[in-house]
Amino acid sequence: MKKAVISTSIQVLTQFMKIKLHTFFYVSVMLAAFLFSISVSSCRKENFLNDSGVKLQFSKDTVVFDTVFSTIGSTYRRLIVTNSYNQPIVVSQIRLGKGTASAYRMNVDGLSGVIVKDLEIPAKDSIYVFVEVTIDPTNANNPFVVEDKIHFVTNGNSQSVELAAWGQNAYFHYNEVVCGETWAVDKPHVLYGITAVGFPRIDSNCTLTIPAGAQIYAHTGAVLYVYKSSLFVNGTESNRVVFQGDRREASYANEPGQWFGVRFAIARNSLINYAVIKNATAGIYIDTAFGGDSLTINGVESFNHSFASLFAQGARVHATNSKFNKAGNNAVSLRLGGEYYFNHCTINNFWTATSRSSPALVLNNYYEANSTIYVRPIVRASFNNSIIYGDIDNEIVIDTVPGNFANYRFNHCLVKTDQPINSNFVNIKRNLSPNYTSNSSLKLKSGSVCIGQADPVYFLSTDLENNSRSNPADIGCYEYVP
Repeated sequence: MKKAVISTSIQVLTQFMKIKLHTFFYVSVMLAAFLFSISVSSCRKENFLNDSGVKLQFSKDTVVFDTVFSTIGSTYRRLIVTNSYNQPIVVSQIRLGKGTASAYRMNVDGLSGVIVKDLEIPAKDSIYVFVEVTIDPTNANNPFVVEDKIHFVTNGNSQSVELAAWGQNAYFHYNEVVCGETWAVDKPHVLYGITAVGFPRIDSNCTLTIPAGAQIYAHTGAVLYVYKSSLFVNGTESNRVVFQGDRREASYANEPGQWFGVRFAIARNSLINYAVIKNATAGIYIDTAFGGDSLTINGVESFNHSFASLFAQGARVHATNSKFNKAGNNAVSLRLGGEYYFNHCTINNFWTATSRSSPALVLNNYYEANSTIYVRPIVRASFNNSIIYGDIDNEIVIDTVPGNFANYRFNHCLVKTDQPINSNFVNIKRNLSPNYTSNSSLKLKSGSVCIGQADPVYFLSTDLENNSRSNPADIGCYEYVP
């Protein structure tokens, strides 16, 4: 009996000791880990470079923003801050000079605020500071500069990086109907949403006049919409009206699709004279003119659009001395019939943003709905003294329903096509290079096959840049100037 009790006692004691030993081992390990972490932490602190002469290196000494319209935030700018030493350092303070009153905002390695403290930079490593700015409205019509600084303090040593943004006040048009207005030119005009000249169920038979020298900037998705009304853009060869996106950073200078474009819907007689329209979805979009009214285009440069430089459906368009270039789909798309006249125009597509298989020019006289084809006649499509060219083999598509009226003619034109042509092509130069000075300028070089080849019947005395034309003149929107 005693042996059994003793045996049981020994078993209990052994189990107890095992528990104790396990607990002791666990506590010992935890204690060792804790002591080790303190030791490592202590070592790390001792390894930080504490020299008061430590200096950070910056990717730039001034962070500059291009012109930013008042109340519109810019994109960010990036500043790289580098620790060039073989030991880690602690930047005790990174702050905006004007604090909460600053027009700038910063984010330092994921930490936002006007001040960031005690930021470690490992040896031979960098951190990123992202900065953006919003300009408050002022009474100034001319560009002005908004400045601040980012201050860095490391081991008591202070360094600064300048911040500079050029701001400009503007007229802002936000989802509004304009009627009977002439826009001033002392400040730029910025479009938000729909700026409508007439609008369904609101008003129509309105007019908007945009004088020479006006600068029109459109926010993302914005459109200048003309409904049963008239738009008069009165630029001159020396003082053009410019339409573009409202992002002024250099990286957006050639970014297509920033805004929708100029949209005409059942428009009355309208004019776009000496204007630059760029970086939209469709530079000029027009359909079904009001009655017998038309859109007259003269001296216009429409280019770098994600869809088309000129898109027309059943419209009436009269274009002279104009350039349509660089579009993701067609440079000029004339669909659902209509009436079109082009003289001394350059229709070209050197699009590089994405791949392209669509032609520079398409003519179409029908549409299909519910498996039924509906014909819309091409009353006239007349191309005289013009260039239709690009970087694919076929830059002209005539997409018409056989046996239906399609009155089109290419006269004294340079065309690029690998398709059969018919009697509607008269005195053309086929598949010959126009010999441009560049794919952007589309001006002619000496020796171009376009020089002196225009039809005198359709003679225009000046070109897109108001240079005098010889007679016979050159094909295209530019006259060769030695």
